[in-house]
Amino acid sequence: MCGATRFSWHDIYDPLIDLVTPNAGSVGEYESRYWAGSPVLPVRNATGRRALWHWGNRNQITGLPATGWAQKESVDAGKWQHHYPQFVHIPVTAGYEQGVWFGITHGIHGIVVADRVYMLTIAADDVYLSLTHHPRMPWLIDQTTITPMAGSRQQLGLW
Repeated sequence: MCGATRFSWHDIYDPLIDLVTPNAGSVGEYESRYWAGSPVLPVRNATGRRALWHWGNRNQITGLPATGWAQKESVDAGKWQHHYPQFVHIPVTAGYEQGVWFGITHGIHGIVVADRVYMLTIAADDVYLSLTHHPRMPWLIDQTTITPMAGSRQQLGLW
């Protein structure tokens, strides 16, 4: 899947920015990890408005799926329909899974449900599976190639 992200955030103050960690050495770049603290993701809706949203539901809200991800196939099959999902663009610049940071060119498809954003996932392609050993990957927007970033386990020869 994608358990952490990096994203740029400039010029727009949002109180949720205080919940994420600034990326050392990169002004205006932040890192959010689903399993740490109170994760948030940037969202751009259909009108182009940008805002930060809480990433998924880690069992805080009864009635919402207790996850940070939604399988595209489940959404397409209508299994999320009773939550009235709204499709959004998650404009992140990098993703992380199983020790591998990888570049993201145009963002990830997502859905907003209530006051939460869920990252949409698809079955992992062979490259993603070999890099991360995870059977699901984020549904990337207009991107077919995954390249590990410097410092990832795969580049360091740890896999």
